[in-house]
Amino acid sequence: MATKPSQDAPLPLHTVQTDQPLATVNRLLAAVHLALGAAAIAHRGAHVMLAADLVLLFLWALSQAPMWRPVSRTAFPSRLSRAALPAVDVMVVTADPEKEPAAKVMNTVVSAMALDYPGGRLSVYLSDDAGSPRTLLAARKAYAFARAWVPFCRKYGVRCPCPDRFFAGDDKLDLGSHHHHELADDRLRIKNMYETFNEGVREVMSDADLSQSCTKADHDAHVEIITGDEQDSSNSNSGDGEEDEDAMPLLVYVSREKRRSSTHHFKAGALNVLLRVSSLLSNSPYVMVLDCDMYCNSRSSILEAMCFHLDGRRRADLAFVQFPQMFHNLSSSDIYANELRSIFWTRWKGLDGLRGPILSGTGFCARRDAIYGARPASSQDQFSGVEVGELKRRFGVSNGHIASLRRSGTGSTIVARDALPQEDAELVASCAYETGTEWGEQVGFLYQSVVEDYFTGYRQLYCRGWTSVYCFPAAASRPPFLGSVPTNLNDALVQNKRWMSGMLAVGLSRHCPLASAAICVPQSMGFAYYAFMALYAFPVLCYATVPQLCFLRGGTSFPGAASTLWFAAVFASSSLQHLVEVSVAKRGLALRTWWNEQRFWALNAVTGQLFACLGVALNLVGAGGRAVDFDLTSKASDDRLYRDGVFDFAGCTTLLLPATTLCLLNAAALVGGVWKMVGRGGSVSGELFLLCYVAALSYPLLQGMFLRRDPARVPAPITAMSVAMVAALLSLFG
Repeated sequence: MATKPSQDAPLPLHTVQTDQPLATVNRLLAAVHLALGAAAIAHRGAHVMLAADLVLLFLWALSQAPMWRPVSRTAFPSRLSRAALPAVDVMVVTADPEKEPAAKVMNTVVSAMALDYPGGRLSVYLSDDAGSPRTLLAARKAYAFARAWVPFCRKYGVRCPCPDRFFAGDDKLDLGSHHHHELADDRLRIKNMYETFNEGVREVMSDADLSQSCTKADHDAHVEIITGDEQDSSNSNSGDGEEDEDAMPLLVYVSREKRRSSTHHFKAGALNVLLRVSSLLSNSPYVMVLDCDMYCNSRSSILEAMCFHLDGRRRADLAFVQFPQMFHNLSSSDIYANELRSIFWTRWKGLDGLRGPILSGTGFCARRDAIYGARPASSQDQFSGVEVGELKRRFGVSNGHIASLRRSGTGSTIVARDALPQEDAELVASCAYETGTEWGEQVGFLYQSVVEDYFTGYRQLYCRGWTSVYCFPAAASRPPFLGSVPTNLNDALVQNKRWMSGMLAVGLSRHCPLASAAICVPQSMGFAYYAFMALYAFPVLCYATVPQLCFLRGGTSFPGAASTLWFAAVFASSSLQHLVEVSVAKRGLALRTWWNEQRFWALNAVTGQLFACLGVALNLVGAGGRAVDFDLTSKASDDRLYRDGVFDFAGCTTLLLPATTLCLLNAAALVGGVWKMVGRGGSVSGELFLLCYVAALSYPLLQGMFLRRDPARVPAPITAMSVAMVAALLSLFG
């Protein structure tokens, strides 16, 4: 007789479903494109463009691994037992009070404090890499406001914990039959407090004396538990039950020591300091990392992450839960492809069908011991049996931090939450602390790449046997986090150059994902695609010069009519595959998104990706002078042109020069080639279609150089240099 399932069996905390129809379509399109691409290359023969075609085929093949098995997941936070929730440390990082305004940073901090999580088990750490007194004062004001905002969110079930977005109308309270008579008064009171808080932050930011007292590259360490005017007694409570639920979250300001003579390792170094400082206070077994402009948009985000970490059906190898990066200031046209649709809407879902997505820098909730370098099989007691001397060699000489390692499996606090061991805290935040240890090499966030998220996820986690999951919100759900995108072209290109430089440096090093035996082949291909994505610069550069010069001289870059037909078929296949990707993500035919992504892909290839390749090549041969740079993008620029769908070239430097030069070369070749073709009665060729396509892609550049007169047009020196370079090319090859 069959046994009935137990009525007391716990409900699953999450479900996962493979999108089999989409997987089938992806595989069919990939097979067609592979066949067409192979036939086109076979017809190409030993031609000058063969290398470009092979690079394109190589990158396309790598890009298909994340398309093979897309999955989607659903979390059920209501099924969690709040009494059993582990402690979580939220880490917010900021580096420049000018480019990252304090008002936005503090909204992120306050939104993290207002998450739907027991306050006694939630701690927020703010890293200020600039050591700015303005940021510290703003943090104190943020805590004072949070003491009213956090209870308000709990009382009325606020879904958007970011006060700026809440008071802009980005929330609808579902009160049922409770608190209706109190809401209006409380909302007005909290709004007035928020306006006072904002005004106070603006005054702090405009204080010239405070601005001059900040030395970003040279300052002492400072760690401070932020409190109100009176000591908040709830912070000393670390017990369970109702008091733990209602307690105020801990807020800690951390400014690590920085000296011009010491390497600071950018964001990875700041996060490692936060790991050590937090180990002395809360020592939570889970950490959530947020960029300073990536505010919490849903109070349930940490609970959703815990649905995966605490689900007993999963193996004990889950290192982190990754949320997508979504943005509140995207325009309807998104001319700079800021949405990163191919990553967060498409390929991360496919990687989730393997062993999980790549660590994405912000919006992830990870196990502390995994980041420390533990392995899944013995992570619970990874450090408890290690000798103190060995722990100090690997992790440094702080007794408090060593004590936290021996208790990392339980997540118990080392000291009371409001008692700061000041001397130890400043020790672990000092420049010299990591000297002679394994921090950045085998422990914590790794330093070998400027893209610390990509490299740490790959080397520190996946290569040690860990996995991850991707928590993408359902269509009707609130995005868990919302950030800011660059709203002028220069910032968008600089950001892409930084990403491409860091990942290409990994791909060309001994850590190349394709050479790793520690991860499966499809996942290594998915990692390698991003490692080598900067190489798109080479084929795009070839297709932006060789066909143009051939057409102008009356020659051809397509050997024979059959070759032209095959390459036309490849182009159509590639465009169709891209259109299907975009339309599936957007749940409808999305031609404008498809075109914007095509245009920015080509532009980025000959700007950000090209300079990334040049920078990495110079460093490899020892001529670079220093490691890949780390340029912050502004979070405070004017977005009016971006919202109107007009390219903002203000501030563009020589980074734009290759694109404008190639744009002019294409236009000159198109006009000159058509003139000659009409004069000699030639027939329409594949080059003519290609040049028309490139002209359509590059029209914003032509417009910015010659048709616009506003301040955001292409800078005149860039236009002049481009004209001179095209004239030189035409005199040599035209």
